[in-house]
Amino acid sequence: MAKKGEKDNLILKIQEGELFRFFDTDVRNKVTIGTSRMCDICIKSQMMQPEQVILYKENGEWYVDDRTPEGARCEVLIGGKRPKRNPAVFDGTLLLRRAGDKKTVLAEISVVRRISRRHDKKRIDLTERTVTVVGSGAGCDVRVENPMVDEKHFFIVCDGGKCYIEDNRSLNGTYVNNKKIKRALLNDYDRISIPSAAYVFYDNKLLFSTSAAGIQIDVVNISKEVTDKKSKNRKISLVNGVTFRIEAGTFVAIVGGSGAGKSTVLDCINGLRPATGGKIYYDTNDYYENINSYKGVIGNVPQRDVMHDDLSVENALYYTALLRMRSDMKKQEVMERVYKAIEDVKLTGKEQLKISALSGGQKKRVSIAMELLSDPKVIFLDEPTSGLSPDLDLEMMELLKELSKKGRTIVVVTHAMENLDKCDKVAFLGCGGRLVFYGKQAEVFKYFNKKSYSRIFAALTDENVCKSFEARYRNSEYFQELSASFRKLYDNDRPKEELTEARDEEI
Repeated sequence: MAKKGEKDNLILKIQEGELFRFFDTDVRNKVTIGTSRMCDICIKSQMMQPEQVILYKENGEWYVDDRTPEGARCEVLIGGKRPKRNPAVFDGTLLLRRAGDKKTVLAEISVVRRISRRHDKKRIDLTERTVTVVGSGAGCDVRVENPMVDEKHFFIVCDGGKCYIEDNRSLNGTYVNNKKIKRALLNDYDRISIPSAAYVFYDNKLLFSTSAAGIQIDVVNISKEVTDKKSKNRKISLVNGVTFRIEAGTFVAIVGGSGAGKSTVLDCINGLRPATGGKIYYDTNDYYENINSYKGVIGNVPQRDVMHDDLSVENALYYTALLRMRSDMKKQEVMERVYKAIEDVKLTGKEQLKISALSGGQKKRVSIAMELLSDPKVIFLDEPTSGLSPDLDLEMMELLKELSKKGRTIVVVTHAMENLDKCDKVAFLGCGGRLVFYGKQAEVFKYFNKKSYSRIFAALTDENVCKSFEARYRNSEYFQELSASFRKLYDNDRPKEELTEARDEEI
């Protein structure tokens, strides 16, 4: 119960059988309880009245006004007893049960014990406050600056040593262990996800699970097989045991000859066409098992631009923003996002031009800007420079390099080889979807012992040559160290204590 000298608002826990939820009185001086949808707290029971009880505050004290009529099927108990007078002082527990039946409890409403301790602002211990609010609003305890995150997205209530999470009717939802929830009791190692942010709950604390510098992607022995259309009993291998790591905030290109499986590998990594074997991990979390958790932090730029030619650049981005961002964003805030995306792709001054009047390279920049509106942590691009002149290809690759430096992981499939030096790493695929090289562009010619990319592509059309270079890559020091790291992290369901190590850090 809130007493004089404490904060005036109450945090109420409403329990109906095994179901529970929380209600913050906030600035209210009155809270109505009943079966009517107009009540602040609506209880689903045929035995109760449309408006059964009113909690109200007077002179800093909370009272219970029992509106139960004579002969009703529901009775109201305060502190486990029928009050001798009405209204009565609210002592913190309210029991609604079937009249004359001690065993049939319709609902139990109790005040969450208020916690208010001084704490280190550099970290948040959930037991140090009654309610911890996570969202994009300035007043949140944990702030996530992303247009897809509501001002108050979800909150965690600490009650009696246990922590309960409740989604605050957010537009894009709150996920616990990849399941969209309204509310849930949190257990150690539970993973909480909202757009652009993920946390691990452990020891009544939140641990970051998403790097501010982008997403680290671990590709672990993935393969992709499809049924042969000519012979349904035969399988065709498009990707063969590919393993490598894309570091957070890096720019990586996937290259190879036609039919080598570049787009297939990309779609295995982004989940558009999941691998049939092996695993993909985002920040050490199984991506396919948590794919819903990451849908708000991934940008996909297809080979073919999808946009309305008759719209201006500004309007095209504005309408895209309205579709993707939370509905309560003010127009000024939306436009700020639009202009920032335009600036990031270097189209400032082209805002009023129609899409149809843009060059091929400029249209591709608009496609990228559309993805930047939701502030993704990783962006996948399939042939972004296809059909562009060499100078525009250079501009595009330089742009992608700059975007990776701003806290994003960039993965691109490309046929254009002239500007691979802009990439941090290059993944070379040979026939049959075999990974034959992964490293810096400067090492490519020495590794293959060839003087041009055309000669490398010609050599990799031979299956035996591909197998030879694949074996060389697998015997490399890099691959051996990476494999040992992957075995430690992912084999036999990685030990839980490792969740709090390495990339995870306390808020």
